Amino acid sequence: MRRVENPAGVWPAPLCDLLRQGVGLALDRRLEERYRRLPATICQRHGHCCSLLPPLQPAEIIAWLIRSTQAGAAERAQSAASLIRHFLLNAVQRRPCPWALSGACADYDHRFLACRAYGLWSPAAYQERRQAAHEGQAAVAAAWASLGIRLPEAVLTPGPEYCRHVQLCNDGENRPSLDSLLCDSEEALTLSALGLSDELGLITCQGDLAHLVARLVLGERECLEAKVAVTRAWVEGRREEAQTLVERAVGQARVWASAAPRL
Repeated sequence: MRRVENPAGVWPAPLCDLLRQGVGLALDRRLEERYRRLPATICQRHGHCCSLLPPLQPAEIIAWLIRSTQAGAAERAQSAASLIRHFLLNAVQRRPCPWALSGACADYDHRFLACRAYGLWSPAAYQERRQAAHEGQAAVAAAWASLGIRLPEAVLTPGPEYCRHVQLCNDGENRPSLDSLLCDSEEALTLSALGLSDELGLITCQGDLAHLVARLVLGERECLEAKVAVTRAWVEGRREEAQTLVERAVGQARVWASAAPRL
């Protein structure tokens, strides 16, 4: 992958080109078509699955960025600020999805595939993914420990348990396995499936929208340095210093958001 220089806070030309390609592909329409292939559901535990920011598929990341450029200035700034806070503080706080409301989603119509799939995976498939995520958390904790930072136990708690409260609106006597359909949906939302390249390394963020926005706002290396500084200050009890660093980055996020291109 060719390295693309990305000055902090700038919407780099390769990203703008990628977003324009996404507009040309009518990504929002494609996403809706893909989402409509999933069965309609009902659930009595509204918001239970919002305890973490879900991983996004590449097509969803591009679609979100496109919608961000089209949103009002205040909404755009608020979203960027929320995601920066999430990225800088999620190593020391168990933070819910930035769009989580009390028992609801602030952007339900545009909720991501991972949100729609929760409760649709078979118990075995979901547990396998949950275990993989837990092992990933353990690796992250070990990386922090190598820096002399011990993360709070609360942030290392595995993601939500399998939810048996999600019901299909047209559920038959025997509920069919939807694992293949969900895997096909994930594959259909990759960049390769859309014929797009990844010059900016969107894949390296592993579906973490907060990390991607932090990288675009602060810079690839600077966002990680800022996270280490915030995390170290927090665990050492220097909370005011940590919050000052976060608010400084939030200010940069608002500036970045105001510079969104017209596509």
